[in-house]
Formats: sequence, structure tokens, C-alpha cells
Amino acid sequence: MTETALSAKERVASRRHYRRLMFGSIAVAVVLSLSLRFLDYPLIGEAVYWLGIVGFAAAAWLSPVELFDERDNEVERRASQTTLGVIGVVLVVGASASRTLAALDIYTMPAAVWGALYGYVLVFVVFGVAYTWVSRRS
Repeated sequence: MTETALSAKERVASRRHYRRLMFGSIAVAVVLSLSLRFLDYPLIGEAVYWLGIVGFAAAAWLSPVELFDERDNEVERRASQTTLGVIGVVLVVGASASRTLAALDIYTMPAAVWGALYGYVLVFVVFGVAYTWVSRRS
């Protein structure tokens, strides 16, 4: 059945159904995977995790309707901007505070904190590359 053959009410119900399948498969897979890892079955847990990912992709691919509309795209854009803003503030303040405290011999940040800060830097590097690539294609 094509998307145009469905009534507006059926499209909304179908969208809701397939989105639940997508996110439900991931949620169930993550819970089962973590449980299996906790029970010392890491390989089976990883296989279950990937089955959830396959279920997510299958639900998205087999859906007869478009699962995300303009409103979803706008919400995602605004959430992404907020996330990058928060990460940017944490990076700037955290890196400066870490360097300052170390220079004053007050406190040396654990290596894990530096790893997290470098992870934030990597997020911005990936964003810059993606932004450049997308802007040149548009």
C-alpha cells in the first residue's frame, strides 16, 4: 500500500506504529544486551544488540509512510543546536579550568577528564567536517 493510498488518519497511525517498532527494537535490544553482558554472555549480548539495529533499519525501510516530517526535522535541528551549545560551554569552561588549576598546582585533572574533553573536541571536528561537506553539496 502506498502512502497516498492511506487516509491522513491511517498515515498517522502507520507512522506511529513503525516508529514504535524502530525505537522499541533498539530499546529491547539494549536492555537484553546489557542484561546478557551482566550475566557474562558478551557475544550473545552483542548479537542481540545488532539484531535490534537490524530491526530498527528494517522497520524504517519497510514503512509505507515517511516516518519523520518537517516538524520532526525542526525539533531535531533545535535539539542539535542546543546539544552543541551545551557541549561547547562545557568544553571551553572545563578545558580552561583544568589548565588553570594544573598551572597553579591546585589540582591535576584525572586523565579520564582530559579524555572526555578531547572527546568533545572530536565532536566539534566531526561537526565542522560534516558542515563543510553538506554546505558544499547544497
